[in-house]
Amino acid sequence: MLLCRHAIVTSALLMGIALNAQVPARIQAIQQIAEPPVPSDPLELVTGDAQPVTDVNQRAEIIKLLTSVQRNSDVRTVPYDLKTTFTVSGPLSSGQWQEEDTFLGTGRYRWTAEGPGYSALNMTVDKVFYSSQPSAVLPLRLMQVRQAIFRVQPVIGPYATLRTANASLNGADLVCTLLAHMVGAAPTAGGRRWEEAEYCVDPKAGTLVMFSEVPGVYVHYDYTKALQFHGRQIPNGFTITEAGQTIVEAQTQSVADPANNPAAFQTAGLNQVGVGPVMSLAPARSRVRLPLANGAPGAMAHVVTLHAMASPGGQLSDAELLASSDPSLNQSALAFASQWQGGTLPEQEGATPQSHELVLILQYGGGSEATASAQ
Repeated sequence: MLLCRHAIVTSALLMGIALNAQVPARIQAIQQIAEPPVPSDPLELVTGDAQPVTDVNQRAEIIKLLTSVQRNSDVRTVPYDLKTTFTVSGPLSSGQWQEEDTFLGTGRYRWTAEGPGYSALNMTVDKVFYSSQPSAVLPLRLMQVRQAIFRVQPVIGPYATLRTANASLNGADLVCTLLAHMVGAAPTAGGRRWEEAEYCVDPKAGTLVMFSEVPGVYVHYDYTKALQFHGRQIPNGFTITEAGQTIVEAQTQSVADPANNPAAFQTAGLNQVGVGPVMSLAPARSRVRLPLANGAPGAMAHVVTLHAMASPGGQLSDAELLASSDPSLNQSALAFASQWQGGTLPEQEGATPQSHELVLILQYGGGSEATASAQ
């Protein structure tokens, strides 16, 4: 399981390097277009200037801090049994959910999920993924919760830009890092940008307090009753908000050493799906430049950020609006997403077809033709 996770990160990094070499002119053109500030949000903690990294020592310190807080709360470093419940609000998968993850550390991993209209038993045994579900498509809210629990340490390669800012939340002093890939130029001071992910850390407690993959969606972790497990500090819960509204409230019910129960890992009656996990833990990003409806060029571009599940075939489901600098473009953006057929490579024979959480950044203006780039 851990090898699968590392393979995902490595593949994403290599793909990013290849794309960076192929489309530098396009990325620089995107940078040169003025964009509006990101919308305000109660959990947007970088509200002033974020300062760029100035030297090798500062870059090393930031990476060391992010790595440390990830390790401090990573339950997957040892065998475990983790039980989580969560409540989903809003139009997607609304209601009560529960899931359980069990890892024996011997090539056997089992996870179950149950909620309104969905129930699944999934297992990985000797690298092969089995499931009670014939389809690889997962509900978006379930994907978000699993990513919040098993958050992957950010990949910070040579093309990643880093900026930092001090912040506070509920009386705690935090250090926030803004991370972007492939922007093609050295960062400058200023507020958060649309392409930046945000990590806000309590350096004294050594915990990740808030994570935002893209402006408009925020994961806020609660450690007031943290669970201690093999030297790890597991948050007792977290909330996920989108556009200022709470969509998920999750609680960690328990974390413990797993029981030695071989019967729980019998694959009889399950579908043999393929080798590898059914979902990617790191959300995918794609940025598309579109012309304005009236076709008139302008110095100021407008940005609409969408969020959806991408099936193994590339079709989108559960598409929703995260943030927008011009509400008049929202319906056009959703219509564009309904026709989306890109960004997914075909799986090789024997591999598990993967679903992906996708952040789709649509930039209106700054060109007369639609172009796309991965980030």
